Amino acid sequence: MRHAKTFLVAAGLLAALALPGFSQVGIYVGAFGGTSTQYPSAENVEFNADTTFVYGLRAGLKVLMVAVELNYFQAAHNILVGGGALLDWDQRVNNYSYIGLNGKIYFTIFMLKPFITAGYGYYTADIHNIETEKDGGINVGAGLDVKLGHRFSLTAEGRWQKVAMSIQNIQLSLGDFTLWAGLQFHF
Repeated sequence: MRHAKTFLVAAGLLAALALPGFSQVGIYVGAFGGTSTQYPSAENVEFNADTTFVYGLRAGLKVLMVAVELNYFQAAHNILVGGGALLDWDQRVNNYSYIGLNGKIYFTIFMLKPFITAGYGYYTADIHNIETEKDGGINVGAGLDVKLGHRFSLTAEGRWQKVAMSIQNIQLSLGDFTLWAGLQFHF
Protein backbone atom coordinates (compact mmCIF):
# COMPACT_ATOMS: atom_id res chain seq x y z
CA MET A 1 0.00 0.00 0.00
CA ARG A 2 2.87 2.33 0.82
CA HIS A 3 4.37 1.81 -2.67
CA ALA A 4 1.03 2.62 -4.28
CA LYS A 5 0.77 5.91 -2.33
CA THR A 6 4.36 6.81 -3.22
CA PHE A 7 3.64 6.03 -6.88
CA LEU A 8 0.44 8.15 -6.87
CA VAL A 9 2.19 11.08 -5.19
CA ALA A 10 5.10 10.85 -7.64
CA ALA A 11 2.72 10.62 -10.63
CA GLY A 12 0.70 13.58 -9.33
CA LEU A 13 3.87 15.64 -8.83
CA LEU A 14 5.12 14.81 -12.34
CA ALA A 15 1.72 15.68 -13.83
CA ALA A 16 1.68 19.03 -12.02
CA LEU A 17 5.20 19.81 -13.20
CA ALA A 18 4.34 18.77 -16.78
CA LEU A 19 1.31 21.10 -17.09
CA PRO A 20 3.39 24.06 -18.34
CA GLY A 21 4.90 21.75 -20.95
CA PHE A 22 1.45 20.71 -22.20
CA SER A 23 0.64 24.37 -22.75
CA GLN A 24 3.50 24.36 -25.28
CA VAL A 25 1.87 21.57 -27.35
CA GLY A 26 -0.64 22.57 -29.96
CA ILE A 27 -2.33 21.73 -33.22
CA TYR A 28 -2.89 24.37 -35.88
CA VAL A 29 -4.59 24.62 -39.27
CA GLY A 30 -4.45 27.44 -41.76
CA ALA A 31 -4.77 28.73 -45.29
CA PHE A 32 -2.37 30.87 -47.27
CA GLY A 33 -1.99 32.66 -50.57
CA GLY A 34 0.79 34.48 -52.33
CA THR A 35 3.09 34.45 -55.31
CA SER A 36 5.01 31.62 -56.97
CA THR A 37 7.86 32.11 -59.42
CA GLN A 38 8.87 29.02 -61.38
CA TYR A 39 12.30 28.55 -62.97
CA PRO A 40 12.11 25.48 -65.25
CA SER A 41 15.25 24.13 -66.87
CA ALA A 42 16.11 21.33 -69.29
CA GLU A 43 19.11 20.45 -71.39
CA ASN A 44 19.24 22.41 -74.68
CA VAL A 45 16.05 24.33 -73.82
CA GLU A 46 15.82 27.91 -72.64
CA PHE A 47 12.85 28.86 -70.46
CA ASN A 48 11.74 32.19 -69.05
CA ALA A 49 10.56 32.45 -65.44
CA ASP A 50 6.82 32.73 -64.80
CA THR A 51 5.12 34.23 -61.76
CA THR A 52 1.58 33.36 -60.71
CA PHE A 53 -0.76 33.16 -57.70
CA VAL A 54 -0.29 30.24 -55.28
CA TYR A 55 -2.75 29.05 -52.62
CA GLY A 56 -2.83 26.23 -50.15
CA LEU A 57 -3.60 24.68 -46.78
CA ARG A 58 -1.49 23.59 -43.83
CA ALA A 59 -1.99 21.61 -40.63
CA GLY A 60 0.63 21.02 -37.99
CA LEU A 61 1.58 19.77 -34.58
CA LYS A 62 3.87 22.03 -32.55
CA VAL A 63 5.77 20.88 -29.45
CA LEU A 64 7.79 23.58 -27.73
CA MET A 65 9.92 25.07 -30.55
CA VAL A 66 9.59 22.23 -33.09
CA ALA A 67 6.68 21.53 -35.45
CA VAL A 68 5.74 18.94 -38.04
CA GLU A 69 3.45 20.29 -40.73
CA LEU A 70 1.42 18.79 -43.58
CA ASN A 71 1.27 21.19 -46.56
CA TYR A 72 -0.68 21.36 -49.79
CA PHE A 73 -0.39 24.08 -52.41
CA GLN A 74 -1.31 24.66 -56.04
CA ALA A 75 -0.21 27.16 -58.69
CA ALA A 76 -0.92 27.41 -62.44
CA HIS A 77 2.23 28.56 -64.27
CA ASN A 78 2.52 29.35 -67.97
CA ILE A 79 5.48 27.63 -69.56
CA LEU A 80 7.47 30.20 -71.48
CA VAL A 81 9.94 28.57 -73.89
CA GLY A 82 12.62 31.11 -74.73
CA GLY A 83 14.64 29.07 -77.20
CA GLY A 84 16.50 25.83 -77.82
CA ALA A 85 14.91 22.49 -78.67
CA LEU A 86 11.68 22.51 -80.61
CA LEU A 87 8.99 22.02 -77.97
CA ASP A 88 5.29 22.62 -78.37
CA TRP A 89 5.11 23.60 -74.69
CA ASP A 90 5.17 27.40 -75.15
CA GLN A 91 2.27 29.12 -73.36
CA ARG A 92 0.96 25.79 -72.02
CA VAL A 93 -0.37 25.84 -68.48
CA ASN A 94 1.59 23.82 -65.93
CA ASN A 95 -0.76 22.99 -63.05
CA TYR A 96 1.87 22.63 -60.35
CA SER A 97 1.03 21.22 -56.91
CA TYR A 98 2.69 19.83 -53.79
CA ILE A 99 1.67 17.66 -50.87
CA GLY A 100 4.21 16.76 -48.22
CA LEU A 101 5.65 17.12 -44.75
CA ASN A 102 7.80 19.92 -43.43
CA GLY A 103 9.72 20.26 -40.21
CA LYS A 104 9.95 23.66 -38.53
CA ILE A 105 12.19 25.10 -35.83
CA TYR A 106 10.93 28.25 -34.08
CA PHE A 107 12.97 30.97 -32.39
CA THR A 108 10.51 32.80 -30.13
CA ILE A 109 10.95 36.52 -29.49
CA PHE A 110 7.91 37.64 -27.44
CA MET A 111 4.87 37.39 -29.74
CA LEU A 112 7.09 37.03 -32.84
CA LYS A 113 8.09 33.50 -33.82
CA PRO A 114 10.63 33.42 -36.67
CA PHE A 115 11.24 29.93 -38.04
CA ILE A 116 13.21 27.88 -40.53
CA THR A 117 11.61 25.00 -42.40
CA ALA A 118 12.63 22.08 -44.61
CA GLY A 119 10.65 19.24 -46.06
CA TYR A 120 10.04 16.59 -48.62
CA GLY A 121 6.92 15.80 -50.59
CA TYR A 122 5.40 14.91 -53.92
CA TYR A 123 5.14 17.48 -56.66
CA THR A 124 2.83 17.14 -59.65
CA ALA A 125 3.40 18.92 -62.96
CA ASP A 126 0.44 18.67 -65.33
CA ILE A 127 1.38 20.38 -68.59
CA HIS A 128 -1.97 20.96 -70.30
CA ASN A 129 -2.59 18.46 -73.14
CA ILE A 130 1.00 17.16 -72.89
CA GLU A 131 1.64 14.93 -69.87
CA THR A 132 1.27 14.67 -66.10
CA GLU A 133 4.19 13.59 -63.96
CA LYS A 134 4.72 13.18 -60.19
CA ASP A 135 7.97 12.96 -58.31
CA GLY A 136 9.47 13.66 -54.92
CA GLY A 137 11.36 16.83 -54.16
CA ILE A 138 12.77 18.95 -51.38
CA ASN A 139 12.06 22.44 -50.09
CA VAL A 140 13.68 24.85 -47.64
CA GLY A 141 12.51 28.18 -46.32
CA ALA A 142 12.10 30.68 -43.54
CA GLY A 143 9.22 32.67 -42.16
CA LEU A 144 7.58 34.49 -39.30
CA ASP A 145 4.49 33.75 -37.18
CA VAL A 146 2.87 36.64 -35.31
CA LYS A 147 0.53 35.52 -32.52
CA LEU A 148 -2.80 37.36 -32.33
CA GLY A 149 -4.02 36.08 -28.98
CA HIS A 150 -4.23 32.40 -28.06
CA ARG A 151 -6.16 31.12 -31.08
CA PHE A 152 -4.89 33.01 -34.14
CA SER A 153 -1.63 33.88 -35.81
CA LEU A 154 -0.53 35.51 -39.05
CA THR A 155 2.20 33.73 -40.97
CA ALA A 156 4.53 34.85 -43.76
CA GLU A 157 6.94 32.45 -45.41
CA GLY A 158 9.40 32.24 -48.29
CA ARG A 159 10.29 28.81 -49.62
CA TRP A 160 12.47 27.34 -52.38
CA GLN A 161 11.31 24.05 -53.94
CA LYS A 162 13.25 21.75 -56.26
CA VAL A 163 12.04 18.69 -58.15
CA ALA A 164 13.13 16.93 -61.37
CA MET A 165 10.69 15.10 -63.65
CA SER A 166 10.72 13.35 -67.01
CA ILE A 167 8.03 14.74 -69.31
CA GLN A 168 7.97 13.53 -72.93
CA ASN A 169 11.44 12.00 -72.28
CA ILE A 170 12.82 15.44 -71.40
CA GLN A 171 14.44 15.77 -67.97
CA LEU A 172 12.68 18.87 -66.66
CA SER A 173 13.92 20.49 -63.47
CA LEU A 174 11.35 22.70 -61.76
CA GLY A 175 12.77 25.20 -59.33
CA ASP A 176 10.14 27.32 -57.67
CA PHE A 177 10.27 30.19 -55.17
CA THR A 178 7.08 30.92 -53.26
CA LEU A 179 6.30 33.84 -51.00
CA TRP A 180 3.00 33.57 -49.15
CA ALA A 181 1.07 34.79 -46.15
CA GLY A 182 -1.87 33.34 -44.29
CA LEU A 183 -3.94 32.96 -41.17
CA GLN A 184 -3.67 30.03 -38.75
CA PHE A 185 -6.10 28.82 -36.11
CA HIS A 186 -4.58 27.14 -33.03
CA PHE A 187 -6.29 24.49 -30.90
